[in-house]
Amino acid sequence: MNQDRTMQFILENLAAVTASQQKAEVRAARTERQIKASQTLMKTGMKLIVRLEMGQQRLHTEIKDLAAQQKRTDQKIDRWFDS
Repeated sequence: MNQDRTMQFILENLAAVTASQQKAEVRAARTERQIKASQTLMKTGMKLIVRLEMGQQRLHTEIKDLAAQQKRTDQKIDRWFDS
């Protein structure tokens, strides 16, 4: 009789441990998916930042070129008025 209760206790505990392990595995899998999703978002964000910086550099260069052209135009107009 004592052995039966002991065996029942062991089986119940084993079942509880197995269920707990399965829940932990499910949580771990979910956490891994969340981490992977976060990594994907970060990579995408970094790519966007790089593109924005490149666009800003091009814009800065274009503005400098336009400013230089405007200065040359102003000089030509000034020479024309002086003549």
